[in-house]
Amino acid sequence: MGTVTATDDAPLVEIPPTAWAALGVLSFGGEFSGYDVKRWAEQSLAFFYWAPSHSQIYAELRRLEALGLAESRIDTTYEARARRLYTITDLGRENITRWADELPPEPVVLKHPLMLRVWAAHNGKKGRLRELLLEHKHDALDRAARAQEHAANSAKVSEWAYATVALEWSVRYHRDEAARIDWLLERLDAAGVASRSRDA
Repeated sequence: MGTVTATDDAPLVEIPPTAWAALGVLSFGGEFSGYDVKRWAEQSLAFFYWAPSHSQIYAELRRLEALGLAESRIDTTYEARARRLYTITDLGRENITRWADELPPEPVVLKHPLMLRVWAAHNGKKGRLRELLLEHKHDALDRAARAQEHAANSAKVSEWAYATVALEWSVRYHRDEAARIDWLLERLDAAGVASRSRDA
């Protein structure tokens, strides 16, 4: 497939944020299989935005190709299994640049499942809310540690400077989340809320 050439007067494509994220991975250059995109997402995007399934990734890659933002070829280097490899096109490069410069970011929508549990914890068993909060704190600290590791690896590549900063922000975010859980536990203890939960 030939590279699609961008035109100055072409309108910016309308695609969902997950598609921009996938196109953003392709914008780092080179060829990416769906597995490669998932690996990049797990080592970077998942710490602050997106933890996609394989089906989501392949759906977005097909969308990008259909719109001319990416192109693909079948790689038969490995005899056991052929792979489809995707690259960004000129049109895709123009659109991701305009997206970065022109489109306002979508508003942050906070959907915190654990806070929903806190809000309705009067229905739960004694002690279970504390267990959930401590599990969440442990997970937040684990994610912070993994983000720190990936940030250190990303920092070794000068072209990934912005991605490195995003990962460093993620480290701070997840550590702050753990600290918020400590505050929440103290607040619940001070209010004696646990005593008003449903008995086991």
